[in-house]
Amino acid sequence: MKNNSPKKPHLRRCSVARLCGAIPIAPPRSLPRALHLRSFWRIIIKNNRGFTLLELMISITLVVIITGSIYYCMNSALESWSYSRDQLSLQKVLAETIDKVINGSFKRYGLKDTLEIVSAGNREVEFVPPWVDNTHTAGPLNFIYTLNKKIKPGSPIPLGQYRPTDKDPWQFLPLARVDLENDLSSQLQLKLAVQEGSLLRFIYHPDYESSPDVAEKIYWDETDRQVYFDDGEGNLESLSKNLFGVEIERMELRYYTNSNQLVTDRRWVDVADLPILTGVEVMIEAKLNDHKQTLVTFVTLRNAPARTGYLSLRRDMRLRIPDSEHVKTLMITSLTGITNNDKLQLEAVPASGEIWRLTVDFEKPAGAKPVIKMLTVEYPPQQTVYTEYPRSDADLGINLNLIGNDGRYDYDDDGDVDDAVLLEGDVDLVVTQMNIKGAGIFVRP
Repeated sequence: MKNNSPKKPHLRRCSVARLCGAIPIAPPRSLPRALHLRSFWRIIIKNNRGFTLLELMISITLVVIITGSIYYCMNSALESWSYSRDQLSLQKVLAETIDKVINGSFKRYGLKDTLEIVSAGNREVEFVPPWVDNTHTAGPLNFIYTLNKKIKPGSPIPLGQYRPTDKDPWQFLPLARVDLENDLSSQLQLKLAVQEGSLLRFIYHPDYESSPDVAEKIYWDETDRQVYFDDGEGNLESLSKNLFGVEIERMELRYYTNSNQLVTDRRWVDVADLPILTGVEVMIEAKLNDHKQTLVTFVTLRNAPARTGYLSLRRDMRLRIPDSEHVKTLMITSLTGITNNDKLQLEAVPASGEIWRLTVDFEKPAGAKPVIKMLTVEYPPQQTVYTEYPRSDADLGINLNLIGNDGRYDYDDDGDVDDAVLLEGDVDLVVTQMNIKGAGIFVRP
């Protein structure tokens, strides 16, 4: 049968595509015969549809997860970098501050060079370092040099050094004190002739009582959150100043004896205990942002009297010394400021047993050096067991372990002698009377 239905006109281009500017549609002859215009339009619409709500939600969720992961990783990296930076800054500031406290700097002494502690608290310490008088040039051998600071009475002889020119190294030079009628200044003489015009310097223990400005102070200021150094003349230097913004939250000082025993846990150390201090524990806590760090170190006061074994005596002073069996050296030295009929009296007080008392009477003949007029040993006090009239030069000092010919009444335990004096256990040496200006005692166990 023939199909008598009318033929449809031949379409050369999709009218919709032509109107919308879409891609040109090939003539129908290039399309499969079974594909007609409606089917082709459905394909076009299907291939150009948008996202569904579910697809959008999944996409947003993935984006949030990925973005959150990137943020977390970046934030962790930044926090780690910030923490490392803060910790390094804290460590650097703490180390430098501790070093300045202990070792000082090129122009000043630190805590380790202490000759004498004036006051000791848990937030500050005031101490006397060695004094250097470099204002002199060498003259003739008999020339007398007046120092710009007074020597502490009873302290050792100053250390002398000289060099011919600025390019030469310093060399040691023996010195001798010059006795004065007044005690307003101190004078020295050279015991060895050097080239005139050579540079001189004298290093010694200055007298804090006559020149309070020789004492230096290190302290922590709670308001400024800084550690300061005061040179004694009102000049302040921040030891903890830095460019990182680090603040010192706390500084604590703890003081110890030669046997590493804590002296006190109170705010201040008693004045009577200052001579026995040999070490200081320094604790500094610093803060930067939310991070804190603490550094603790221990400094040995290498010039401290109790560590060197040499202490300057003063009236009513009490110090612990070894007993008769364990003492090796016990000598009174550096006797200064002696006038006629002056007296020095010491008592060795054991924890149990009799007290050993030594009385030294001095004499100063007109125009001559002072001498030791008489030594008296009482054991116990009020019971004189030995008297001697040595009339020896006071500059030679007094050896408390060599009193008398047989040594029965001296302080130490002589192995080949039937000692009458034997002090055992803990022994305190007390200065009960002292008219002379200064004296020192050298003790070695």
